[in-house]
Amino acid sequence: MKGYGQFCPVAKTAEIFAQRWTPLIVRELCFGPKRFSEIHFGMGTMSRALLVQRLTELEEAGVVATEPLAQGKLYRLTRAGESFRDIIVMMSIWGQRYGQGRLGPADMDPTMLVWSMKRQIDPRDLPDREIVVRLEFRGVPKAHATRRYWWIILRPDDVEVCFKAPEGKDVDAVIAAELETFIRVWMGYEGYAEAVERGAVSMSGDAISVRTLKQILKVADQPYERPIVFAPFEQAA
Repeated sequence: MKGYGQFCPVAKTAEIFAQRWTPLIVRELCFGPKRFSEIHFGMGTMSRALLVQRLTELEEAGVVATEPLAQGKLYRLTRAGESFRDIIVMMSIWGQRYGQGRLGPADMDPTMLVWSMKRQIDPRDLPDREIVVRLEFRGVPKAHATRRYWWIILRPDDVEVCFKAPEGKDVDAVIAAELETFIRVWMGYEGYAEAVERGAVSMSGDAISVRTLKQILKVADQPYERPIVFAPFEQAA
């Protein structure tokens, strides 16, 4: 890591944290320990080689620790890395308040949306029975045209995301939406009620499943400042 040539603590923190992609890597690890492939999935267009480099730098800086697995490694935040959690939360709040206007066509990625939905579901909100949800997106950019349809299986102890229809399972609820609008509704930038009224978003299926789904996803009828949800920090070194 190239330094600023300053002893200021802000400079020293920036030398580690302010590099491109690093805050997003820390964001991913705030959700809990992950394998390399899981971190990379949340990085969008970041190359695998650059992710290897950044993780190595973070490990050298004492922010990330690794644990060998039968195949690969498990990456987790150290106590020093966990201390960045409040900064990630503040960045999320700032972006919600002042960054809404920066959303552009390049940000309309259904894979990142579904990944965000999966990791932001609070385990305490999961249903007491299995609910299968199909997502159907309209207005998907050509680069992501093969990712128009998704399935999410909500279980009492797990959330599974599928690229294909799960075999032998009936769909309990369907979300059909314009991709950009649903991203804005999911983020709390736009109210669900308004999006439904103009036909940009709909949820259908049996009434109980739809009501439960709306509660689990914390989709609100009016715009609101959606908090970022992290699992409790349990491991520190």
